[in-house]
Amino acid sequence: MSLRVAVLGASGFGRHHAKWYAELGCEVVAFLGSSPRSVEATAQALRQAFGFEGRGYTSLDALLASARPDAVSVCTPPPLHGEHTLAALEAGCAVLCEKPFVWRPGAPGATLAAEAARLVKVAERQRLVLAVNTQYAAAAEEYRQLAPDAVEAPERFLGEMASKLKPDGPRGSDIVVDLLPHPLSVLLALLPEAELRPGSVRAAIEPESTTARFQVAAGGRTVAATVRVAKLPEAPFPRRFGLNDQVAEVGTRADEQGVYRGRVSLGGRERLCDDFMRTSLARFCRAARGEGPPLVDARAALRNLEMLLGILGEARR
Repeated sequence: MSLRVAVLGASGFGRHHAKWYAELGCEVVAFLGSSPRSVEATAQALRQAFGFEGRGYTSLDALLASARPDAVSVCTPPPLHGEHTLAALEAGCAVLCEKPFVWRPGAPGATLAAEAARLVKVAERQRLVLAVNTQYAAAAEEYRQLAPDAVEAPERFLGEMASKLKPDGPRGSDIVVDLLPHPLSVLLALLPEAELRPGSVRAAIEPESTTARFQVAAGGRTVAATVRVAKLPEAPFPRRFGLNDQVAEVGTRADEQGVYRGRVSLGGRERLCDDFMRTSLARFCRAARGEGPPLVDARAALRNLEMLLGILGEARR
């Protein structure tokens, strides 16, 4: 029986969730919109994209009660992530939340971390899958094959993530909140025990970019980390990460059959894998069926958020 999935917020990035779910053989039964007009426009777009036959809602309670999905993607604006994740968990749904896990502008970091920790406990108590879509963690698995020596003896980490600058898009610390979870997810995938060393953060938050330098404790070692995030007016949009001097380029390219694949290249060597988004959603679907863990589970997502909040908190002092 196919997994019944709903997407909360399917007019923006959530439409990619809906399309991937359909490609993965799930039944996309519903989506949540902000108004009747947006619901109609989104329904039409999804019908054209993959033959959507479900229903759009403006009420989350009505969606959960009527559509009764097995799993939910939370792709609504970040201030709603916590509220919508909790509602879906309480309705008995597995949840894949977009990054950032929990975020409200102006809320104290301790409050946000506590809220996220409560969501993790709710999921664990109800034995439900809770994951966050930081899909570049999938690239870390390919990197391990390219640079095993660096993973065994890490001294430095570099992560760089850039995307398109939009006139009405995020600026300053909002860019950090939007993009930093990706390099942090790679760092935590490579160094699962990594903990931010308090007082080690040095960061300059600029309107369109931020570079943060900090230290993490991992496996009895101190690793010096540098992460850069930016919104740029035009390509190229660098996406790189690595340990020590083994820094890999990350992206996508078409294989011999014309299928776009995830790509991790280092020193003239390259590994192709499933598209990173596809990997994240496919593993979430399998996890929701009880067939293994998601790519980034709730505990890893909580540690990512705590590290993000720690970096932001020290950078603002």
